[in-house]
This record gives sequence, structure tokens and C-alpha cells, in this order.
Amino acid sequence: MTTSVDQDLRDRAARLTVAFDGEAWILGRPDLGIFVAVPEPGAVFVTTLQENGSAADAARRAGEVAGEEVDGADFIEGLTGAGLLDPPGADTPGGVRWIEGVSQKAAARLFGRAAWSAYAAAALFAVAVLLLRPDLRPSWQDAWFLPSPALSAFTYLVVVILCSALHEAWHWLAGRALGIPATFRVSYRALNVVFETDLSQIVTVPRGRRYGAYLAGMAVDGVVLAVALGLRLLVPPGLLDDFLGAVVLYLVIGIVWQWAAVPLRSDGYAILANALRCHNLYRTTWLTAKRRLFRLTPAEETELAEAGARDRAVARWFAVPYVAGLLVMAGLFAAVALPLLVALARWGVERLGSGGIGAAGFWEAVAVGVYLVVQVGLPPLLALRERRLRRAGRLL
Repeated sequence: MTTSVDQDLRDRAARLTVAFDGEAWILGRPDLGIFVAVPEPGAVFVTTLQENGSAADAARRAGEVAGEEVDGADFIEGLTGAGLLDPPGADTPGGVRWIEGVSQKAAARLFGRAAWSAYAAAALFAVAVLLLRPDLRPSWQDAWFLPSPALSAFTYLVVVILCSALHEAWHWLAGRALGIPATFRVSYRALNVVFETDLSQIVTVPRGRRYGAYLAGMAVDGVVLAVALGLRLLVPPGLLDDFLGAVVLYLVIGIVWQWAAVPLRSDGYAILANALRCHNLYRTTWLTAKRRLFRLTPAEETELAEAGARDRAVARWFAVPYVAGLLVMAGLFAAVALPLLVALARWGVERLGSGGIGAAGFWEAVAVGVYLVVQVGLPPLLALRERRLRRAGRLL
């Protein structure tokens, strides 16, 4: 009977990954997307289970490292409660697992020293052009670059989709270069539909090697921005120049957004959390701020108490960049999104009121109305869908 129990424990523990990130050990189930930070005795307990499946031996060796007795049954119960000993999982619902057709060696060439030098040069060129050529700085009018607002809106949407897909593809390639798989899905950020690449398995990689994956999206954004600005310096005013202006608008907003959207766990948040050596800074900051302003539920109090000491210490002041990010995002909305939406809505109302139902302008106004409804209404629907999946335990 004991042999059977030990074998079952060994089989279940074999699914776990164990990695050291510089301050804590990370126990992970890559197939389920579950990762938990534990002290060294916890890692020793798991590696012992993987060796012989004996809870008694695991508790003894973990106790030697901890300097005190370890309750093996209690630790196994904790692993089970966290889902780390669950059966193998299927592909994540709501996402599309990319086919790993690019070899790790090929992907690594895009993130070597020469590649990062090129990314840095592109970023410096783009900044220099924006500083020295005020006429090339983007404004919300650049999104309305065609005589037809409907055609402008839908063409701009294509620009957004293509640039977003490229951004996430570079994250995926950076993960591939590190040898970790990634999951791609459609999600939302505030009032924007976005693509996402889940790099949660990057916690198994040393912290110093993670920055490339976090910066990859902005790196390729910088290259496309530099190309668009360079072409604007060369081409005469006209349709192509106006189209490039729309591309520049989206990319500048996107790069600023990544650094400002700390409250929405953007790429900038990932970089900061990694540099600050935190594991779940977003959640800990939220709970810390909520406790100061309102009241935590007993479950939230327990969750905050169980957060890492480093996370709790940083969360005390991390609300400052959190609030600053909210202000910048509000500024972007007021300076770009709001005037554009108002202008489109005003134009649509005028067309609907002046044209008959058979007029081309009438149906163009209807198309713009549908675009606005989808732009504003789809993200909340995605939010409800993801909330439902999380409650069902089918999405992180």
C-alpha cells in the first residue's frame, strides 16, 4: 500500500518544475499555468518527492534545510490546494497555442547583441525625429487620414490589428528564444481589444534573462515607428504620408501606453515587477491600497498576509507609479480617443439627419456607428467572458 502511495506521489510530483529566481524557489505546472513561490525547504520537499515519492523522506530532508520539523502532510495538502498536483491539463480555453515552427536557435538571432543594438538605434532615431520635427508628431487627427471617416476608421483598425499582432509575435519569438512556450489569445485592456501572449512560464527563467522577452514587443514597435518616420521624411505630402501618420499615431500611443498601463499589468509593469524582484506585485498593491481606503474581507486579509515580504514592502509605495499610470492613460484618452470618438459621432449624427435611407452617406454613418459600438462594447463583453472562465477555473 505504501509503495502504491509513494508511486502516486512521485508521478504527480514529476509534473512540477522547480526553478530558482534569485530570492525564492518557483514550483510550477506549465501545463496548467500555475506557478507558486516557496522557500528552499519547499523546493527540497518537491525534488525529494520526484526522486522517490516518499513523503516521510521529503519532510525529513526539508526539515534539515529549514532547521526545524516540517509537516509533510500539511505541505502536500498545500500543493494540492494550489492545484500543483492536479492531473495533466488540456490547452487553455480562450487561447490559441501557437505552433512552434520556429527553432529556438533561429528565434535567438532576433534577440542577440546585434539585434538589440539595432532596436536601440531605431528607438533613438524615432525619438530624435519626434523632437526635431514637430510637424511629424502625432495627433488624433492623424487617425482620420482619408476623406471618408468610415474608411479611415476601418483602415486604422487594420493598422491596429497588424501592429498588435507583430508586437505579440515578437513576445512569442522572445519566449521561443528562451526555450519557453507561449499562448496567444484575444483579450482587452480598458476600452481596447488587444492580442496577448501569455509568458507566465518565464518565471522558470532567471530574472536577468527575462527582460528581453518583456521588452520584445516595444522593441519591434520602435523599429516600425522608425521606419514609418523615416519614410515620412522622404515621401511628399499626400495619401501615403497621411497613412504613415496614422501608423505613427498608433505606435507612439502604444509605446506610451505600455509604460503607463502599470495598473493593467502591461509590459512596463512586467519590467518593473521583475526589476523589483516581486512575484505578485499587482495583486499585493491592490490589496494594500484597498486596506488603506476601505476594508478587506477575511479572505483578502489572509491573502495579503501570505504575500511575500518583498511584495508587501514594495506595495507600500508602488501605488505612486500606479496612480501616475492612471493619470497618463486618462490624458491619452482625453487627448486622442475622446476627440476622435466625438468627431466621428458628430459626423455620423449629421449624416444620419441629412441623408435619406438610400443615400451612401447614410449607410456610411451607420457603419461608423457600428464601429463605435463595437469599439466601446466588445471589451466589456470580453471582460465578462474571461471572468466567467476564471470562475470556472479554465483561465488564469
